[in-house]
Amino acid sequence: MRILILATFLIPLALFLTTQIPVTLTADEVSTAVSDAIAEAQINVDEEEVTAATQLAVAKLETAQRNRLKYLAGAYFVIWLVFMLYVLRVEQQQKALDKRLSQLETEES
Repeated sequence: MRILILATFLIPLALFLTTQIPVTLTADEVSTAVSDAIAEAQINVDEEEVTAATQLAVAKLETAQRNRLKYLAGAYFVIWLVFMLYVLRVEQQQKALDKRLSQLETEES
């Protein structure tokens, strides 16, 4: 049982640590996307200003995404800890009940 509990903790932890969920956009990708959008919209705007504003927006969104992931990981660990403590407490109670049952069976004999 303890191995199963440990596995439920370590597998998601390993996945969380090894995967790179936040995708970082490079300045070239942002510039290309802005150029394409301006060309499709067929409007006259200062491309450098739009690119700068877009890069700022992307940076803010990436920061917010990292913060959300920290909260998600924190919540997972807290929930896992509470669950683990609950399972260990139930295991202790089960052992106490088994011990008491065996005492009652020996007294009955």
